Amino acid sequence: MAKTKSAGSTAWKIIVGTLVAVLIIVLIAEFGLRWFTAKQMKDQFHAAAQEDGIEVSEKPTVSFGPSPLIFGLLGGEVSQLEMHTPSTLQINGNVITGQPESTVEMEGMTLTEDPVARHLVATTVIPEDYLLITFQEAIASESGVDMLRDVVVTDITANGEEGVLDFQLGGGLATISLQPSAVDGQLQLEATDSTLFGVSLPEQATQSISEGLSKGMQDQFTGDLSIEDITINDGTVSIRMAGDNVNFNELSQQMSQTAQAVEEPAPAS
Repeated sequence: MAKTKSAGSTAWKIIVGTLVAVLIIVLIAEFGLRWFTAKQMKDQFHAAAQEDGIEVSEKPTVSFGPSPLIFGLLGGEVSQLEMHTPSTLQINGNVITGQPESTVEMEGMTLTEDPVARHLVATTVIPEDYLLITFQEAIASESGVDMLRDVVVTDITANGEEGVLDFQLGGGLATISLQPSAVDGQLQLEATDSTLFGVSLPEQATQSISEGLSKGMQDQFTGDLSIEDITINDGTVSIRMAGDNVNFNELSQQMSQTAQAVEEPAPAS
């Protein structure tokens, strides 16, 4: 009887010991895989910044959530990913290089040549000077008249206390304050105040201006993603966007076209 117990105890110890060894190997592999993958993403971020001639002091952060990354990769997808990248923006006149600060959270990203995320949430922080130049570029591009770039929207101030964007038009000839909000996935700008030569504008004129500015902002920053929230802070605008079954190649192409339009101003007319 004692020999039976001893044999059973020995077998159990072997099983437990093997399982512990396997667990340790898996944990080491998981840690190594997370470290390697995160390092690759961070290195790519710094390489992209260096290509633009930008020195970045703040480091990006990458995390993969509680689900084991190694099992997800075996299944052909990353279960969860969150990446925060600091701002690399540099503005020289009308030319912008780099990208604004952003945080991207993804669930169920497929590992294929045409990757798709089941769900994606992206938050970007846009400085007011970046916002101004993108509006001016959109006006010049849409009209085909480069001289309009600097004479229609001449200044934008993000007013965190009031929660509005203050637009200066025509060098101060007119002003309009717009309060942004997310409605059914779209950006809506509601005019709270507008003046021309210090005199309040009619409601119809105010509405036309706000609709045009709203469309321009939507086209410039969100692509096919839906807007979930927009927050005005002093000097910056924070936009949170989301989408399901997001194709990264298509989204990247949309964002690249927007960035290229800003980085390469329309030729003078």
